[in-house]
Amino acid sequence: MAFLMLLAFGSFVWFAVSRKDGQVLRISCDGQVVVNVPLSQILPQKTAGEDDGETVRFCLILYPEEGVSCEWYEADFDLASMVPAGSSYNLLASDGERIWMEAADCRDQICVHHIPIAGGGESIICLPHRLAVEIVGGADEETLDGVAETEKADGMVWNKGRRSYETNG
Repeated sequence: MAFLMLLAFGSFVWFAVSRKDGQVLRISCDGQVVVNVPLSQILPQKTAGEDDGETVRFCLILYPEEGVSCEWYEADFDLASMVPAGSSYNLLASDGERIWMEAADCRDQICVHHIPIAGGGESIICLPHRLAVEIVGGADEETLDGVAETEKADGMVWNKGRRSYETNG
């Protein structure tokens, strides 16, 4: 029993430490960034007399003819009255710890059934709307993997048909 308690406490500490300050929720459509919001700003605000129940903030992403818009709401609202006729939508939700797609009018609903995201590098993609919701930033925002680092240093790198373990000699 003590081992399980220690394991639970260790997991809590790990998740608390691994969530880096400076992480940003990036919402982009068709490769263009719609909005960057620091995760610290999307935490639901609780009023003084409110109980400790789950509070959720919503982001309504609309696709009207002229572009993409993103509006944040503090409480439940009537989705049918907020979406203009002829517009598509995605409804993003956050409880301060996780971010998930609450609803969408896309045909496959894969984004709605995606598990909630909570850490850096995680994303939710809606292919029919060409929408990407991802958590980026933190301390390792500028960290490059080996391929990106090589390409940044040398420009385009070609291996001339050799396998990775073969050398020039």
